[in-house]
Amino acid sequence: MDNVTSNVLVPLFFIHGAIGTALLAKWFLGQKQESLKYFGVGLASYAAGMAIWTLVVLTKPADIKPLILVGVIPFLLGHLAYAKAASLKSPSKSTTLVTVTAVLLVATFIARTFFYRSQPYFSGQGLLYFGLQSVPVALYIATISVSFLPAIRAVVADMKKTHLKSIMGVGLTTLYVNSIILVSAKDDTLLLINGVVLTLALLTLWVKALCSSGKA
Repeated sequence: MDNVTSNVLVPLFFIHGAIGTALLAKWFLGQKQESLKYFGVGLASYAAGMAIWTLVVLTKPADIKPLILVGVIPFLLGHLAYAKAASLKSPSKSTTLVTVTAVLLVATFIARTFFYRSQPYFSGQGLLYFGLQSVPVALYIATISVSFLPAIRAVVADMKKTHLKSIMGVGLTTLYVNSIILVSAKDDTLLLINGVVLTLALLTLWVKALCSSGKA
C-alpha cells in the first residue's frame, strides 16, 4: 500500500492539482469581470507552485528544499492577486487589503526561510510534508485568510449564473480549507483525507467551469 501511495496516489494528486488549477485559472482569466480575472491570476500562481511541487514528487531529489522554496514563491505571490480581486468590491476600491497581504506575504516568506526554517520531507508512505514550524504556519493561515477568503466572496458576488454561484462558493471555500491543511498537516491520515477532498472539489470546479458555456 505504501508503494501505491508513494508511486501512484501522491503523484496523481499533484499532477491533477497543477493541471486542474491551471484549467480553472484559464476559465477565470477568460471572464469579463475584473475581479474574476484577478482571481484567475491568483489561481495561475497556485498552479505554478503546484507544478513545481509535482516535479519534487516525481523526481524525489536528495535535497527537496530548493524546489519546495521555488514553489512557495508563486504560491505566496498569488495572494496579492486574490487581495486585489477582493479589494475591487470595497466601496472605494481601497488598496489596504493588498498592502496587508503584501506585509503578511513578506513576513511569511522571511519567517519560513530564515528564522523558522522549514524542513520538508517525505513520510514513510511517500506523502509530502512542508515541515513548517508554528510561526510560519500561523502566518500562512493569516495570509491565505485575509486574501483568498475575501476574494471568494468577491468573485461569487460578481457571477451572474445562480448555479455557478453556489458551486463556486462551496467549492472554492473547500479549497481554502484544503490549502491551509496542505501546508500545515503533520498526520498521514489527515493529509490523505484532505487530498481526496481537495481532488474532488477541484475536479468539480474545473469541470463545471468548462461546461458552463464560457461565461459566469
